[in-house]
Amino acid sequence: MLFAMSSLLRFGPLRNSVSFGLFSIAVSASALELHKARSSPFDLAIKGRIEGFAPGEVGYLSWNELRTLPSSRLRVDGEFVPGEQEVTIVLLEDLVSRLSKIQGADTVISTCTDGYAAVYTPDYRARYKPFVVLEINGEGPEKWPPKGMTFNPGPYVISIADQLAPGASTLLDASHKRPWGVDCLEIVDYPERFARFYQGALASASTSVAEGRDIWVNSCFSCHNVPEAELGGTKAGRPMQIVMMQAVYNSAYFKGYVRDPSKLNPNAKMQAHPHYSEAQLEGLIGFLKLLSAQ
Repeated sequence: MLFAMSSLLRFGPLRNSVSFGLFSIAVSASALELHKARSSPFDLAIKGRIEGFAPGEVGYLSWNELRTLPSSRLRVDGEFVPGEQEVTIVLLEDLVSRLSKIQGADTVISTCTDGYAAVYTPDYRARYKPFVVLEINGEGPEKWPPKGMTFNPGPYVISIADQLAPGASTLLDASHKRPWGVDCLEIVDYPERFARFYQGALASASTSVAEGRDIWVNSCFSCHNVPEAELGGTKAGRPMQIVMMQAVYNSAYFKGYVRDPSKLNPNAKMQAHPHYSEAQLEGLIGFLKLLSAQ
């Protein structure tokens, strides 16, 4: 199972592939050295808690350098393009483990060319094995989109798949871990970077509120940011403060919008989340209320 994407939707539902094969490729285990200048539009930007880099400074890895990581070829059917195809992937964990990180930096925030974002903690990476796509049918991003696609998923795609981690597709909002257009990875110390979500009353959050916080970090975070902290995606153009106010002052509208945005706003771009239970939405609202009170 890989990417069931279309030209109309950023993400599609995960699907069962009718055939696949996985072939490991052994390569050297040399460390990755970040460059302080971009050499190509296909360089992957790296920032955050990296040794030798000041806060806010960005380093770069070329596609050729990423290709030296341990890689696998995954044979799939009808994913990027109709019919059988082969994709070359590297595990996100293998990439992260080869960076010179400052102690405590253990979490990855990926960001995309359209402002979308996704969070990958070390526990998540160990359990669900997210991976970076480097090639489709043997061709790298400089030749994307492959024939048959109507949009370009490059420069990079990160995804999860049941072939590598059984049950990955059953995760709540699994699509939020499958961004395309990835061009930057931020390496962070989770307790430090996400501190505001755990302070004050949130330090001893109830089980319900803690679940709401998890939904925010793993789903809502992708499109709604905290501007002053530069934390979260910007795709929606609606910062977290606006979302908080809706949750606090009109919870009924908030629930309806989350479940079916187009019903309340025909021009809504947000993906519908009808699968959220009443309890999950109450937990999310509870989290936002406590955060707004800080």
